[in-house]
Amino acid sequence: MNALDAENDVLFDAMQAAGLEEKFRSDSVAYDDCPACRQKRTLRLSLRTERVQCSFCGMEGPLLTYLRERAEGIELEPEPEPCVEAEIIPILTPVVARSHDLEEPIEPVLEPIVPEVKPTKPPRPKDPEAAARLGERVIMTLLASVFLLAGLAAAGLSGFANYQAFSESVGDPVQARIWGWSGVIASICSFGGFTFFWWHASAKRWKESARSLIFALAGAATSLAGTAMFMSNNQTEQEVQAQRLVADRTLTQAQIDDWTYQLRGIPPQTRSVEGLEAYLAGVEKVGLTHQKPYRDAQNELGLAKRRAHLEAQIAQGRDMLRQDSAAGVSDSGIVKQTLPAWFFALMLEVFSSQGTSIAMVCLLLLYGVRGRVSPSTQPDLDSSDLADPEPA
Repeated sequence: MNALDAENDVLFDAMQAAGLEEKFRSDSVAYDDCPACRQKRTLRLSLRTERVQCSFCGMEGPLLTYLRERAEGIELEPEPEPCVEAEIIPILTPVVARSHDLEEPIEPVLEPIVPEVKPTKPPRPKDPEAAARLGERVIMTLLASVFLLAGLAAAGLSGFANYQAFSESVGDPVQARIWGWSGVIASICSFGGFTFFWWHASAKRWKESARSLIFALAGAATSLAGTAMFMSNNQTEQEVQAQRLVADRTLTQAQIDDWTYQLRGIPPQTRSVEGLEAYLAGVEKVGLTHQKPYRDAQNELGLAKRRAHLEAQIAQGRDMLRQDSAAGVSDSGIVKQTLPAWFFALMLEVFSSQGTSIAMVCLLLLYGVRGRVSPSTQPDLDSSDLADPEPA
């Protein structure tokens, strides 16, 4: 037998006589029906400590004695159930029928009178640690709720980034939406997989926890790649836009310089457009348009309009330069990035996956079945294996 020591022949013979050798094929611990309380599979048989113990009624003893008694067919009498109600003692009182209603008198009939019993429950003792446990539970619930909301928010941001990144990698609109939603699914698999991993690991279901971990890591890697690609694409677009703005700024400055040079070729004594137009209108009114001053005024009006147009273009170009300066664009290009794309994507993935898994495991421990079972009703699984018991 795998779990039994080959030198312990007495225990092995007793186990064969009792017909329990098959239950110890795979482990050194087996479970059987308790002969004292008749509960199914509550009697724990340990080869390591050579003891038996019932997790329901607390009956315990040597393993060898139990095997011998089982082989000999000795059965324990079940313990009487404790009386939870007061004992009822019937009091017999005579009940006599009325003689005028009957033809013959009859004997008195004894009828039991059952007194009304009102069992009272004993007052529960106040637990001094109940308030502390309640406060701890409230605090942990609030923190778990905050972690859950933060993790779901990070998962939403990660899903949005994955949708944008995966959808932009496909040209067809229909396929773009399909691949975009695949990125959202990857984000869900990430934080959900880690929650299942911790849940199975806490229950020592190692195979299921390993599968959940692989599933979670696959979703996390996909989500991480999608978020990093989304951030990298945004940074690339910002750099291209900044370079375009820098090029436009350089071109605008060159145009301003050219307009300024052309403006310098106009004589400074050239009158304004409004003054020249008023002068020409007066000359035309008196009919002296054939004289030379009228023709000189017309030439000067052309120069004045050219100067006004150049001045307007220069002012517009300078406004564009001021707007670019307010937007943070300079001749040196885009401002340096403080956080790289991979670092931001990694931290967002950690916030999403670990935040939700921590919160969900905490809520499961607080409000799950394990959290509602009191320590007195939990079966003693491994406490007897930690130290050798005293000899019986």
